[in-house]
Amino acid sequence: MLPMSLQPPSRGKVAFGVLAGLYLLDSPRLRLFLEPSLWAPFALAGSVWLRARPGTGAGRSILGLLSSEVGVLGGDLLGLVLLCDLLRKALALRRGASVWLGSLLSPPAWPNSPRRSFQSATKALQKAAVAVAMKVASRTPGLAGILQAEIDKEVTKMEADLLREMRPAGRDARSTMPEKGLPASEIKAMVKAFAAKEDKTWEDGRVSGAVYHGGAEHLALLNECYAATSVCNPLHPDIWPSSIKFESEVVKWVADLVRGGDPDVCGAVTSGGTESIILAAKAHRDRALSRGVSRPEMVACVTAHAAIDKACDLMGLRLVKLPMTDDYVLDLGALQAAINADTCMVYASAPSFPQGAIDPIAAVSSLVRSMDPSGERLGLHVDCCLGGFVLPFAKEAGFQVPQFDFGLPGVTSMSVDTHKYGYASKGTSVVLFRSKALRKHMYFAYPEWTGGLYVTPTIAGSRPGGLTASCWASLASIGHEGFVERTRAILECVKSIADGVRSIPGLYLLGDPPAMVVCFGSREVDVLAVSDLMATKRFGWSLNALQNPSCVHLCVTLRTLGKEAQFLADLAVSLEEVRKAGRGPEEGNAAIYGLAQGMPSGPVKELMYTYTDVKYVV
Repeated sequence: MLPMSLQPPSRGKVAFGVLAGLYLLDSPRLRLFLEPSLWAPFALAGSVWLRARPGTGAGRSILGLLSSEVGVLGGDLLGLVLLCDLLRKALALRRGASVWLGSLLSPPAWPNSPRRSFQSATKALQKAAVAVAMKVASRTPGLAGILQAEIDKEVTKMEADLLREMRPAGRDARSTMPEKGLPASEIKAMVKAFAAKEDKTWEDGRVSGAVYHGGAEHLALLNECYAATSVCNPLHPDIWPSSIKFESEVVKWVADLVRGGDPDVCGAVTSGGTESIILAAKAHRDRALSRGVSRPEMVACVTAHAAIDKACDLMGLRLVKLPMTDDYVLDLGALQAAINADTCMVYASAPSFPQGAIDPIAAVSSLVRSMDPSGERLGLHVDCCLGGFVLPFAKEAGFQVPQFDFGLPGVTSMSVDTHKYGYASKGTSVVLFRSKALRKHMYFAYPEWTGGLYVTPTIAGSRPGGLTASCWASLASIGHEGFVERTRAILECVKSIADGVRSIPGLYLLGDPPAMVVCFGSREVDVLAVSDLMATKRFGWSLNALQNPSCVHLCVTLRTLGKEAQFLADLAVSLEEVRKAGRGPEEGNAAIYGLAQGMPSGPVKELMYTYTDVKYVV
């Protein structure tokens, strides 16, 4: 008899290996033959036959036989995955109409890459283990007090560190309102002194995003227009009819950029991208509720902006998160499997904030319309907050971008930030809808109020009309040709920086930048430590630290132009110094994100709450 290590694999083990391998290959045609929806009835019938059959097979099931061949863990885990997937689809089918029958034959929502799947599972298990340990400790007499004391100690230390960083020594803090009003000259001097000091942190272009224009002449125009309309409130158009002009024209101009030939595209001005996304989610939710869906759901990739998480949290909606592909975009196979009769909106990015990748929106649009040909039940929101004033002008500027707007029949809403690459003052964005019928679900109307008939288009009641006026001024002063020129300059800068990052040994790009974001990582050093070093006074760069995976990005703006060579030189030096030292600065994002990625969300949230609390300490 051969030793165990030399025994040929049994048929069961071979079958198990082939089964698991085909799933991980992410081939829909191959996986279709393994779909539990197809063979589950035969498996159940086979199990009944085996249980009734006399001899060695008596009392055995199909999964039991599989377990005996490949081990209890392998057989039962695989069986559990397949049966859970079948149950999920059965429940989805039970809740919906026959239009969702096609989803029954879709493959399970496996991540595109087996390697990423394993890494994600490992991280999830690590976090789960820590969460269980902390939960057990918190409920164990004696340990609970020790654990809480340690947490309190860390929170206190964090508060002290944050206060030192955010409240520098010598700051003139006023814990009470002045008994008598301060002279105007003193107030203006104080505000201007703060502004002069803080402007230096972004004026030299070493900041990722944040300030997108910053030109003195442009800022002066916006400030003058705001000052002239600072008391304007669009809630009272009878008093300030100019607010109707500015707001309606801003919406029309932005809609013209992305309407794709559809004359019915309409929208509203909001306070920013987050509110635009929340209102798009509200419109789709309310439309679903009006059609009898009791528990609407939304679907988004893990790369989606956190604003959609906030929207679903505020409205109590279930948000289904999809894995990203190796190109850092939404996984279409996972999307098809995730959509069910309760899904009211799919969320896509153009581009996403983390890696700057553009989701396959044309394919998503086709999938959405194939599942809902009428376009009245399942919507597709495109988050174009970053790309709204870049992607529409890219083609004229000599760059190619995939289709992403209302020219695709499945797209039902979009969000476009005017206060980013529209170069308006902070606090304006535009949310767009394919039709007035969908837009009306965004509104709030309360006809029974004793104070009168109350209706608002957005979340706020009173709104700063001065911001809308200055937004109008920004778009009007730059014009179409001006946006094309600025887009060309930004995308050429992006290409130069991306090519430079590729040439630095030890760094790699996360995707090929299609727009304004250059995202990079490292397999040799902690890239967040590199970012921390670049943020020191020696280099002065403020970059965006990202997680899952750990990476860093630079969002290129007009302030970045001309700084490409300096950025690449500083990046190369920082990388080499971290490589030689084996670590970066002792404090910073590398330490914080390293801790956060290994902890369950509960403790991490507490630290985030502490950070936010400190902002309100006088």
